Amino acid sequence: MPKAFRAYSDATVYDHEETVAIGEVLQSKDRLPTEYMALAPVSHSPWIWSDVVRMKTLNGSQSRRNVELHICPLQIDIVDRLIDRYSNPGDVVYDPFGGLMTVPYRAIAKGRFGMASELNATSFKDGLYYCREAEAKRNVPSLFDLLEAPSIEPSLDDLTSEAVR
Repeated sequence: MPKAFRAYSDATVYDHEETVAIGEVLQSKDRLPTEYMALAPVSHSPWIWSDVVRMKTLNGSQSRRNVELHICPLQIDIVDRLIDRYSNPGDVVYDPFGGLMTVPYRAIAKGRFGMASELNATSFKDGLYYCREAEAKRNVPSLFDLLEAPSIEPSLDDLTSEAVR
């Protein structure tokens, strides 16, 4: 249903009354989901990001880890776009309202240094978990890194007379 409405919305000019009528019909048939936004209109302006996946947050990981969910998680799609637009690899990206540390977590994953402040000790501790996870992933060499690594095979010049014996 969300894909069908996105296609419909992309092909037409937004009409609030029509969207409400569609929602009411779906609700009367008990087909309107309560967990996500099924009738998300598409914007035709490049300045409005209507393709943000609202459910893609660190709360999904919080739920899988069976720990406290954040009251207002920040969407990863928005954070990624802002980091890409306003910083370069190696820059420091700071979030004064860290929450689950979505901004530093994504900054680390994108080759930046992430920093944040958070007053809630539980959220800070959970966010620290994600930042450490991102650092660990970033520090794992890829196959391409291994291909570019210098050879470790010794040459004959490196061998001394004692090593030959």
